Amino acid sequence: MITLTFRFPAGRYHATPWGHHVNEGLVEWPPCPWRILRALIATGYAKLSWSTIPENARSLIQKIQDVLPVYALPDVAMAHSRHYMPLDSIEKKTLVLDTWLNIEAPLQVQWAVHLNDAEKQLLATLVSQMNYLGRSESWVEAEWTDEEKPLQANCFPHDNTQSRDPLRDELVNLLVPQGDSVYSAWRTSQLPPPESGKQTKAKEKARKKLEEAYPQSVLDALQWDTIQWKKQGWNLPPGSTWVQYRRPLGIMDTKAVQTSSPSRETINLFLLSLSTVSGNMSALPTIARTLPQAEILHQTLVSKSDPGKTGHAPKELTGKDEQGRSLSGHRHAHILPVDLDEDGHLDHILLWSPMGFTLSAQEAIRKARRTWAKGVPGDLHIAIAGHANISHITELPRELRGYIGQGTTWISSSPLVPPRYLKKKGVNSIEGQLLAELKQRGFPEPTNIEVARFPESEDMAEAQKNLFRHFVRRRLRGGMEPPQDSGFFVRLTFSTPVQGPICLGYGSHFGMGLFRCEDAK
Repeated sequence: MITLTFRFPAGRYHATPWGHHVNEGLVEWPPCPWRILRALIATGYAKLSWSTIPENARSLIQKIQDVLPVYALPDVAMAHSRHYMPLDSIEKKTLVLDTWLNIEAPLQVQWAVHLNDAEKQLLATLVSQMNYLGRSESWVEAEWTDEEKPLQANCFPHDNTQSRDPLRDELVNLLVPQGDSVYSAWRTSQLPPPESGKQTKAKEKARKKLEEAYPQSVLDALQWDTIQWKKQGWNLPPGSTWVQYRRPLGIMDTKAVQTSSPSRETINLFLLSLSTVSGNMSALPTIARTLPQAEILHQTLVSKSDPGKTGHAPKELTGKDEQGRSLSGHRHAHILPVDLDEDGHLDHILLWSPMGFTLSAQEAIRKARRTWAKGVPGDLHIAIAGHANISHITELPRELRGYIGQGTTWISSSPLVPPRYLKKKGVNSIEGQLLAELKQRGFPEPTNIEVARFPESEDMAEAQKNLFRHFVRRRLRGGMEPPQDSGFFVRLTFSTPVQGPICLGYGSHFGMGLFRCEDAK
């Protein structure tokens, strides 16, 4: 048996899965056998000055490609960044989503093959010279061992004859080389039989050109550039096929190992990113769909935490205690869809629970990989962009400061819907209801409250003037309807900086009445 060990000095692994676009926010994990073999071959050409593959390399690759490996996967954490890349001019830019895995421990891959001395020596040379795996920024330090001890694998080929526990592992498709005999039969079937009669030079030239469109063998196919096989209209490299592997459920969303402290920090905030199958960010749901989008994700989280529908979902997700009574004090989870790049479409969701998220709730959040939206073709992909305890955050990205930073002036990011019937004066006026809920949530009394049914001037956020009119303001998936269907734009001013999030009124646990800070720090 041979075992390859990959360490990632930069702590990151970048690789877009085969058949997907980089802007879909997906990472291939584990690295598929097809990718690893191509990396070994590329190292031979780049570092050993191959002009053609030598015989001992052919036999080495042949032995490895004929066997499905097993993996020992370390804990990883998915992360991503967003930036605007210039196109043909400085003015024109496109949004690029760069997704990677944070990885600290080594990755191990094992093949049940036996090599001769020449093949072992060559493999040792190739592995020691390998600089990256996946994209060029995925730096690796690799080594190999030759021992009969089986790997303690947690990712291996799926056998349909064996049962599996869907609550413990999940299936993932990995690209692997086909057997030479299978590929040879496929290649022959793609080529027309030789024409009978005299073979002219024109016919021979035409047939040779047709044959050149198909690699001679799987080894030749491994050396083709992507542009070569895409030019033929194929959606996968010739000589490759999909094989289902089993890996631990949610392994790509597990929390990175913290070596500084063995204790578990209370997590009360998650940041989730949303992306479409096509990677088209303008196809994401509009901000007017904030409330229904939050309700859809809420149902997903509750079902992930209680798949058997036993009624034992975490109370911070359901908002109810063990006896089914509603929790008081707004301590349970708030699902707050936000538009961080301010293009009018929801691209992230803040999950905030003042009482914190228990381990079972965290597990449910990590299991949530997909959701959907009205009018959006296909599923929406969910990825965990970060998690923390708000009180321990010392530095925030600019886009997040407006929601969870500190400041004195807060304006409506989504309409505030009164939780009770409105009166002109007193405790049930819009100002009275605001003051009561601010006090209930532990905020100081603001020095000034400005209220408008909809913003009507530049100093009241002209950009939101028309958007607020189209917001969905009624819960569609359970829950009571608002006492009266009206939305308000509000500006709150405090004498001293206060910490967000601030969300008030009807539907505040589902993104309504969310405020954004104008002077966040």
